[in-house]
Amino acid sequence: MKISYANNKVEKIFTDYRKMQRTLPADWVKAIKKHIDRLSAAECFGDFLTLGLGKPEKLTDHERIRYSLHIAPNIRLILEPKAVQDSILLSTEIEVEGVCDYHGSNENWYIP
Repeated sequence: MKISYANNKVEKIFTDYRKMQRTLPADWVKAIKKHIDRLSAAECFGDFLTLGLGKPEKLTDHERIRYSLHIAPNIRLILEPKAVQDSILLSTEIEVEGVCDYHGSNENWYIP
């Protein structure tokens, strides 16, 4: 699957894990790297979702279709499949939004 990033800042951090370790704890970085590797290995987003790795959850508070993957108990990797509603499972591209503490109405972004 093809992975793109929300902006240049996110791309710089996600393509250099040493830079990411300056911002986030090492265990978070390890979990993020595993998720990115698994996403890029999947043929489509539906294949990744059926595995259930990272406890994927659809986020409902937004206009856009977004999913989160667990990094730590309160920390999520936020993803946006690049497809319309009826073809989410067939999507071959995702956009990484960043890493945030996603609880209730508050979003505390670690990597925006």
